[in-house]
Amino acid sequence: MEKIKIIIATNSYVIQKGLDFILKELGDFDLIWINNEKPNLLHYLQNSGAHFIILSHEVIKDEDLHEFLKIFNKGTYPKLISISDGMTTNSLSEFTIESIQLDFTQIEITNKLKQVFKTYFPGNKNEKKSSELSEREKNIVRHIALGNTNKEIGEKLFISTHTVITHRKNITQKLGIKTVSGLTVYAILNNIITMEEISK
Repeated sequence: MEKIKIIIATNSYVIQKGLDFILKELGDFDLIWINNEKPNLLHYLQNSGAHFIILSHEVIKDEDLHEFLKIFNKGTYPKLISISDGMTTNSLSEFTIESIQLDFTQIEITNKLKQVFKTYFPGNKNEKKSSELSEREKNIVRHIALGNTNKEIGEKLFISTHTVITHRKNITQKLGIKTVSGLTVYAILNNIITMEEISK
């Protein structure tokens, strides 16, 4: 099965990074990133064969709205997922299959996107088999975020250093996160550890 192809069009660096993190957790997608370079966005929408576009409405100028409407009016792909402040609406709203609001939590955004992919691509093979960590793996991540070495983690959990290393390999495989800083961010976002604990 071909990869699900997603265009993400936003001028916000924070939104780009957040969606990149969430989509990497959800599966192996073909991602195309677009900022405010409008001609590129129109070109990709017309020629890339994208299945979805996750779109911040500020990247579209009012005078170009008609061209975008023609693309979505075909009723096929790409399907439109909007990034919204909850108040802004325009003519594209009627073509939106899902809306992600700026105040949504990571879990809310993840669940929204999961539902969209499940609806339009049931049985999608791109989805990762399981990114759910076991309680033991969460405990390992917690200790990593606290700055403990493999040897220290083993001593605290009464397991061998080799077992700690095996757990770390499994965690990396499940999450696709290889760095200590990345695992620390993951631990904070998923309530495995708090900022206060790290800064002690």
